[in-house]
Amino acid sequence: MGDASTTPATSSEKQRLEALLAHLRGNAEFPALSAQVSRIQVLAGDEQENLHRLAEEILKDVALTQKLLRVVNAAPHVAHRGGVSTVSRALSLIGLDAVRGIAASLVLLEQWKDRAQSQRLREAYARALLAAQMAAELCGQGPEREEVFLAGLFQGLGRMLTECFFPAEAQRIRAEAQGDPAREHAAVLKHLGVGYDALTQAVARDWGFPEALCRAMERPAGPVPPRPPQDRVEWVRWVAAAGTDLADAWLRGASEGSGEGFRRLSARYGHLVNQSSEMVAETARQARSNYLALLEAVDLARSLSAPEWTAWLRSEQTDPLHPVSGTASPAPATPSTDANDDRGGEDDTRSLDLPSGLLTLAQGLQDATAALLEGAPAPLRVELGLETLHRALGVRRTWLVKPGADGVCQACRWLGDGAAKVAPFYRVMASRGASASEDLLATLGRLRKDTRIECTPAAHLVARLPQWYRDRLPRDGVLLVFPLWRGDEWIGWIHADGPAAALPSFGATELALLRAIRHLLTVALKDEHI
Repeated sequence: MGDASTTPATSSEKQRLEALLAHLRGNAEFPALSAQVSRIQVLAGDEQENLHRLAEEILKDVALTQKLLRVVNAAPHVAHRGGVSTVSRALSLIGLDAVRGIAASLVLLEQWKDRAQSQRLREAYARALLAAQMAAELCGQGPEREEVFLAGLFQGLGRMLTECFFPAEAQRIRAEAQGDPAREHAAVLKHLGVGYDALTQAVARDWGFPEALCRAMERPAGPVPPRPPQDRVEWVRWVAAAGTDLADAWLRGASEGSGEGFRRLSARYGHLVNQSSEMVAETARQARSNYLALLEAVDLARSLSAPEWTAWLRSEQTDPLHPVSGTASPAPATPSTDANDDRGGEDDTRSLDLPSGLLTLAQGLQDATAALLEGAPAPLRVELGLETLHRALGVRRTWLVKPGADGVCQACRWLGDGAAKVAPFYRVMASRGASASEDLLATLGRLRKDTRIECTPAAHLVARLPQWYRDRLPRDGVLLVFPLWRGDEWIGWIHADGPAAALPSFGATELALLRAIRHLLTVALKDEHI
C-alpha cells in the first residue's frame, strides 16, 4: 500500500518537506529538469494555442518526440486507427493533458539516462508504468482512461524522485522494505520524514502540473469505499490506487510464487470497476500484453534485471492468481504475436526512428487524411501538415507565413529550436513580382515553384534578405521556401532552414507526397477562414 496521508499534519513534517524541496532545488540537475517539465506544463489558456505550443516544445527534442509517439502508438485505441506519426495527431486522439503528462514523465526518464542511479530509476519508472497500464485496463475504454493512466503513472513519482535525488535514503528504504508495501511506507517516513505522496504533490505543484492532475495523482486515504465514488476525480484516484497496488502485488507474487496477495487485492478493489477477482485477473493479463509494448516504447525491455522483474517477465508468467515458480529463464520483454494481433496488427513503432523522409511523409499524409475525414478542426489539420513537413525535411526551423489585410506577411505558426525567437521579427511586405530590388523572401514566397538556397549564398542574394533574417541566418544547411497556392489564390508560404538532412534523398515519390501534404495544408488554411 502507499501513503495513508498526502498532507503533512504537523509543523515538523512541513519543515521536513520544505527542507526536502530546498535540497531538490539546490541539486544542479533539478532546476534543469524542472525548467523542461515546466515548459511542457505552462501553456496559454487557448486550446488551439496550447496545441501548437506543446507540439513546438516537444519537437525541439527529437528523442522525446520519438519516445512519446512510441508510447502513444502502444495504446490499443490508437493502434486500431493505424497509429500516429505526429505529435499534433497524438494530441487530437488522446488529449492535451495526456500528452503533456506522458511527455513530462519521459523527460524525467531521459534526464537520468546516463546517470549512476539510472538503473534504479528505470526500475521505479517501469513499476509506475505497470501501475498506470493496470489502472487503465481496469478503467476500460471509457473517457477517463487517459486520466486514470496518468494518475497511476504519477502516483509513483515520489519513489522516482527519491531514486533520483535522494539515492542514499532510497537505498536504506529498499533495504528495510524488502518489497513489502507496509514496511516501505514506514521506511519512507523514517528516512525522508514525509511520505512519497507529500513529496509528489509538492513537486508536482512546483512544476506547474494542472490542479486536476495533482488531485488525481494524490493517493486516496482511508478504506476502499463500498461503492464506486460518484465524484469522477475521486473514482480516478481510487482506480489508479488499485492499479498501483495490484501491480506491486503481482510483481511480489511472481518472485514469491504466490497469488494470494493479488487475489486479496482484486477482491478489495474489484467492485470499483464492477469486476470479480477472476475478471480482474483477466484484465491484468491484458494489461501485461499491452505493457510489454510500452516497455519497448521507452527502451526499458532489456534493463530490468532485478529478481522480481526477472520472475515477472517470464513468458509463462501470465496468471497473477497462479504465478509460476521455479527458475525458468525469462523471455525477452517484447510484445508477443498475440499482443500485436490484439492491437490490430500495427506496424512496429520502432520504424518511427528511421530518418527516411518517405516514411515520415507517408505516415503524416495518413494522419492528415484521417483528421480531414474525421472532421477535425482546421487549426489541427494545419498543425499536422506543418509538423509533418518539418520532421520529414529534417530542418531546424520552420515558419508558416500568411499575408495580412495590410499587405504585411507575418509568421503565424512555427516549429523548431530557435524559431520562436525569430517569429516576432518576421514581417515582410507582400511582393507581386520578381523585381531585383524586392525583399527576397517576399519574392520567393509568391513564386509558382519551390526554392532551395544554400545558407552561404552569393553576396547579391544575401543583400536581398531582410536584415532581421540576415542577422539570424544559419551557418549550415539550406534555406527553403514553399509557396502556397490554391488555384489562382495565393495563401502564403512555408519557410524553413537548417540542415534539411532528408531533402537530398527525395525522389519522385517523396516529392509527390510532399505536394499532397501541402495541398491538405492549403485546404486547412482556407477552411480556417470559412
